[in-house]
Amino acid sequence: MPNCYDALILDVDGVVWLEGTLIEENIRAIRKAIDAGVNVVFLTNNATRSRRIYSILLSDAIGREIPESRIVNSAYSAAEWLKRHRGPSRVYPIGEEGLIVELQLAGHLAFSVTEWRYADTVVVGLDRHITYHKLMAAHKALTRNKAFFLITNRDPAYPVTGGTIPGAGAIVSFLETSTGRKADYNAGKPEKWILELALERAGKPSNPLLVGDRVDIDMSMGVKAGIDSLLVLTGVTRIPPED
Repeated sequence: MPNCYDALILDVDGVVWLEGTLIEENIRAIRKAIDAGVNVVFLTNNATRSRRIYSILLSDAIGREIPESRIVNSAYSAAEWLKRHRGPSRVYPIGEEGLIVELQLAGHLAFSVTEWRYADTVVVGLDRHITYHKLMAAHKALTRNKAFFLITNRDPAYPVTGGTIPGAGAIVSFLETSTGRKADYNAGKPEKWILELALERAGKPSNPLLVGDRVDIDMSMGVKAGIDSLLVLTGVTRIPPED
């Protein structure tokens, strides 16, 4: 990494690993940067895991200690935005354990699928166990409770080995279509809020480098923020094979 950069802001899925399979060439580069004293923060739209779980998994994958304080994911970003801008909230979440944990750590109450009537906020993230009943509960909270509609990201697809699977954006689109409402706020990439959180964690560097695997998400965010960005071709974005 050129000496002019004082921090690395790294994506995780498609940069560190793909569906649990480590991307060794990228990990070697990350390890060298950490050993050289570079300020490294991991920034991901994946809300399925908590920062504590990410800390364990990333530390094991890279072979270096990666504390929670160096991780920003969209579950934490959504929970923190909600706390700072709307205060402790009663949330009906669509998402996995990581989203629930981060909401609770931020002081919010998370209600179950049968308790949607108590929710003043619906938070939507990736849920790989989505059901019609979960979607119906969110729909009711949004239309009958007029709940605030907060999303972790609009990623249409999620990178896995050999291709992609539907992302959180697909679930968001379902609810926007069924309710006739657009999400009130997007707490994930490529919006500036989540990047600002990552830059806070990096000590507000003067010249960071953003690294990601998506042109439409990562590179778009970097361009909008005026930050140098590096696209890796190990995730969603690939060079098409020659004919």
